[in-house]
Amino acid sequence: MMRHTSLRKSLKLLAAPILAIAAGVMLDSCEDNVPKVGSSLANGEVQIALDSLIWDGTEQYVYRGDQKIKVSCPKIKYNTVYEDAFDARSTTNLIGRISVPEFGDLRCSFVSQLMSTTRLGIPDSIPISQVDSMKLILMVPRGALTGDSLAPQQLTVYELTKSLPSNIDNKFDPTGYYNPDKPLGSRSFTLSALGMSDSIYIHRSYVDIDIPMTQNMAVKTVEAYRNKDTKSIFEWPDSFENWFHGIYVEPSFGRGCVANIYETYFVIFYNYKVPKTSTGSDGTVTTTVETKVGAAGVFASSPIVLSSNNISYKPSDYLMNLAANNEAVVTTPGGFRVDFKFPAQELLDIYNQSQSKLAVVSNLSFSIPVEEIQNEHDVTPPPYMIMVKKSKLEEFLKNNSLPDDKDSFYASYNSTSKRYTFSSMRNYILGLIQNGVKEEDLEFTILPANLVFEEEQSSSSSYYNSLYYMYGYGYGYGSSSSSGKKYLTKCTPYISNPSMCKLLMDQARTIFTYSLQQMQ
Repeated sequence: MMRHTSLRKSLKLLAAPILAIAAGVMLDSCEDNVPKVGSSLANGEVQIALDSLIWDGTEQYVYRGDQKIKVSCPKIKYNTVYEDAFDARSTTNLIGRISVPEFGDLRCSFVSQLMSTTRLGIPDSIPISQVDSMKLILMVPRGALTGDSLAPQQLTVYELTKSLPSNIDNKFDPTGYYNPDKPLGSRSFTLSALGMSDSIYIHRSYVDIDIPMTQNMAVKTVEAYRNKDTKSIFEWPDSFENWFHGIYVEPSFGRGCVANIYETYFVIFYNYKVPKTSTGSDGTVTTTVETKVGAAGVFASSPIVLSSNNISYKPSDYLMNLAANNEAVVTTPGGFRVDFKFPAQELLDIYNQSQSKLAVVSNLSFSIPVEEIQNEHDVTPPPYMIMVKKSKLEEFLKNNSLPDDKDSFYASYNSTSKRYTFSSMRNYILGLIQNGVKEEDLEFTILPANLVFEEEQSSSSSYYNSLYYMYGYGYGYGSSSSSGKKYLTKCTPYISNPSMCKLLMDQARTIFTYSLQQMQ
């Protein structure tokens, strides 16, 4: 009896290492021999329940020490939902057209307001006559391309003639917001450099699409910066937006390629004279004038101004047939998502069969296998999914909320195991154990998301630097060593690239881990 009393008093101390061991076991195996670990840890007095269940409509077993209990695992109820209109505001933009037999037809253009620099980086000594050109530069990161990089494309840029509406979405029609007879510029190009391994490109993390603007726009901009009556318009976003409402960029020619624009900015080019002195072999000194080219950035995209993608997506007959047959199809940008009922009540019914006087919950995870849809344009599953209570979804998306591991969760795609795993659901199940289950606690939506992580840095330099992992691509700035700890800092709907997959909901698995003590 003394031994039992001592065990009870030290339960809190024992629980943490026991559960840590159980968590490690859970990652390594979900086979029938796993539950034997529980009885070996404390001679049967503390048991580790590891309920690994596949929700495929069959009866399966859970283990309590040497006992095995038959439980029912009904199929998960789900519904594939088509979403025609969605919030397409983003700090990155899709541009181009693509037609994939398995995926469908996608056309992308974008509208964007811009931020101005408060000071013009051109010396006042440079006369207006030496301002010779202006370019819009679109930065495309390596890998941010779907389709054929050799496909010829043409983009046309227009100046917006009035302010964009605040309730903009992917179906926004820019007609009436620009003059189609007065383009600022256009450019034909290919993105073949993104696929090159040549030494010229191998160390570059992006490729620029340069679109020449009219010289008149360059001159008009410099004059406004230098005019004492108008230079103040560049000091605030609102005043600048009243002067220059923004741009509309559309694919005017080409099909077969969609690119993700990471950054958009305008540069003005000017020439200036530099004296050059040379001395001949006879000692004669000659002075000549050399013409050089300078550049100054003036406007750029920014997270604090409005930028939105105009996206028209028509799913393929193949995907429409899958959805009609109630296959769990997910696509981006927009298109299909999945609503489903999470089997929390069934999990709690099994949990309550333990007849234990004390139980400590370790974790709950939910993993969904994926069937990749084969195609020739490398349209793959999205890198992340979020799982949000339907009752909370509108508020979650409107506020750009982060998953809180209680009402919302995220999972990254594992291309090796081909599954998404929502691995931090402990607080969710604890809430149901403590407060009971309501119907709204069971109804969830799964949809792709853009996740941004900031990684903690340790550096010998005098400043800290951040490394961002955005939309499946990594961008590093500066030089510092990483501590490896990442923090989720942003979550928005995934519209960075075309993507698609089929979720195998009938093979979805939950792993519910908790310790049990039979007190005497």
